Amino acid sequence: MNIIQIQGLSFSLLAIFVALTSALLDPTTPTVSLVILAAPIFFLGVPHGALDPVFAQKLLLLKSWQDWTKFVISYLVLSMTMVFIWWQLPIFFMGSFLLLSVMHFSRDLNDRVPRVTRVLYGGSMIFLPTIFHFEVMQNLFSLILDVDAGLQIVSFLYVLAWPWLAGSLISIYFQFIRGWLFGLEMLAVVLLSTLASPLASFTLYFCGMHGLRHILRTGAYSGLNFMQMGLVSLAPMLGVTSIALLVWFYFPELPSYEHLLRLLFVGLAALTVPHMLLIDRVRYQQ
Repeated sequence: MNIIQIQGLSFSLLAIFVALTSALLDPTTPTVSLVILAAPIFFLGVPHGALDPVFAQKLLLLKSWQDWTKFVISYLVLSMTMVFIWWQLPIFFMGSFLLLSVMHFSRDLNDRVPRVTRVLYGGSMIFLPTIFHFEVMQNLFSLILDVDAGLQIVSFLYVLAWPWLAGSLISIYFQFIRGWLFGLEMLAVVLLSTLASPLASFTLYFCGMHGLRHILRTGAYSGLNFMQMGLVSLAPMLGVTSIALLVWFYFPELPSYEHLLRLLFVGLAALTVPHMLLIDRVRYQQ
C-alpha cells in the first residue's frame, strides 16, 4: 500500500468508529463544541490551502516578484469578493459555495473512480447531515446567513438528501467490486456525514481526509518533504492568522458562538474559492 492508501484506510476506520459511537458521546454546549472543533480546522485543515504557492508556481509559471504580486492580489480579490457576496447575497453565496464544495471534495477520490461516484462522494458532507440533523443544520446555516436563508438552503439540501444517500449506497456496492479501498472510503464518509454531528463530522473529514490527503499529494506532486512544505506554508498561514485576528476584533458585536461560527465558515469560504480554482486544474493519479 502506498501512503495515500494508508491514509485512506486509517481515516476510514476512524470515521466509521466515530460515526457508530457518536450517539454514545455526551453532548457539550454549542459554544464549547465549536471552540473545540475550530482549533483543528484552523491548525490542521486550513494549512493545506497554504500550500497553494507550490501549485501556482508550476501551473501559472510564476517566476518574478511581479508575477507573485499579481497572484497574491488576485487571490485576495477573490477572497474579498466572496465575503462581499455573503454580505449582499447570502443565498447565492451559500448555494454557489456548496456546489463548488461538492465538486472540490469529489477530487479526494482520484480520476480512476467513475465521475458519478466522485460527485456522490463529494456531496455526502453537504447533503447527508440533514437526514438526522435537520434542526442543527438549520441553526448553523441561519447563524451564518439569516433565519429565512438558512431554512431555504437546508430544506433544499434535505429534499436531495435521501436520493443522494440511495445513490451513494449503490455506488458503494459497485465500488467495493472494483476496489475495496475506495468503497471503504466512500462508506466511511457516508456513515460519518449521516450519523455524527455536523460540526464533528465536517471537522474529521476536512482535517483527516481532505486536508491531509491534499498535503500528501502536494508532497508527491512537488517532491518537497514535510519540512519544506511547512516553510512554504508559513507566510500564507501568518497572513491568514493576522487577517483572522483583525476580523475578530473589528467584527460587529455578536454573541460569541455566532461570531466564531461566521468567522470560521465565511473565512473558509473566502479562502476556499481561489484555492478550488487553482487546485482543480491538477490531475491526481494516486
